[in-house]
Order: sequence, then C-alpha cells, then structure tokens
Amino acid sequence: MNDNNTGKPKEGGKKPLGRPGRHGGGSRSHASAQGKPQRDSSLLGIRKEDPKKVSPAVDCSICTQPIFDLTGALADRESGLPVHFDCALEKVVMAEPLGPKEKIVYLGAGCFAAVEYKNGNDGAFVVKRRIRWEKEGEKQAWRKDISSYITKI
Repeated sequence: MNDNNTGKPKEGGKKPLGRPGRHGGGSRSHASAQGKPQRDSSLLGIRKEDPKKVSPAVDCSICTQPIFDLTGALADRESGLPVHFDCALEKVVMAEPLGPKEKIVYLGAGCFAAVEYKNGNDGAFVVKRRIRWEKEGEKQAWRKDISSYITKI
C-alpha cells in the first residue's frame, strides 16, 4: 500500500495494479492475465486508408480527352467505353429536338429525359420523353474496378 498518502509504494513493495487513484490507468502491460495482447482502442471507429490504386487515365470515346474521374463517367451508347458526362449530355442535346419550354436533364441509371418545368421555374417538372443512354442492366468491365473500391468506402 501507499506510505502516508504520498503515492509512493512502501519500501520493498510495488505499486498495486488496477486503478491507483481518480484517473484510472495503472501500470499494466499490454498483455492480459492469459497472455493475450490488449486491443488498442485508441483507433476504434477510424478506418485505415487503403492505398488507392493509381489507374491510368482513360480517354473519352467521344472527345478523346482523358477521363480522370471514372465515377462520373457514363458508358458510350455503341461501344460501352467510358465517356465524360458532359460529352454524353452534349450529344443528347444535339440529337434531341426540344420544345420551347423543354430542357434535357439526367434522371440517373444511364437515362436522360426531356422535361418541361411547371410555371417556368426550376422546381417541379414533367417528364415528356425518356432518352435511354446506357443499355439497361448491362455492366461495363471498366466499372468493376471502381465499384469494388466504392463498396469499401
């Protein structure tokens, strides 16, 4: 035990294990009584950063410029190769005749639409025509690499 509340052990004795005061702690090693190492809880809940694979930039099959972020790319209608979203949107706008109040928007899942906004504002709208850009249900090989990385996030 302690000698006169000084916090120092009695002569010839060791400090007791456990909680020697108000703040806990103690002088235990990192091994428990059975010899198993204690788990370091200082990093619980923090994901370790997986090293990102540096993949070479892929060229857009429409404009031939490099695509640096494949997560925002779409598959080309004919070849299935990656294209810039903006290149695909530009192609749809050029090919689709629009009415006076219509605009082209991206609905998701490889589908654009010609829409007409109600009351002329950019709030609620009515879909006039759906424009399928990517083939429905078709998985591109270049997406498999990025999808495995996205699921780890």
